[in-house]
Amino acid sequence: MSSLANSKTLAACAIGGSVATLGYMYVVGKQTKREEQPASIYKTEAQGAGLLSGQTDARLPSSEVRATVAGDRKP
Repeated sequence: MSSLANSKTLAACAIGGSVATLGYMYVVGKQTKREEQPASIYKTEAQGAGLLSGQTDARLPSSEVRATVAGDRKP
């Protein structure tokens, strides 16, 4: 087998892997946006915000921060 044939195979694998990675990132981004959309500091409560304008997540204790990051608790 010549080195040219190996180069084409390697290039095809690299392109395929890149396309698969980009597809996965797109799907995960859409899923995250759908799940986390309500938790926005830029929306009012009437618009479906998770945090009100007078609320902040800066004063959460570390256990609540871990729970929020892990997805066990919504802010």
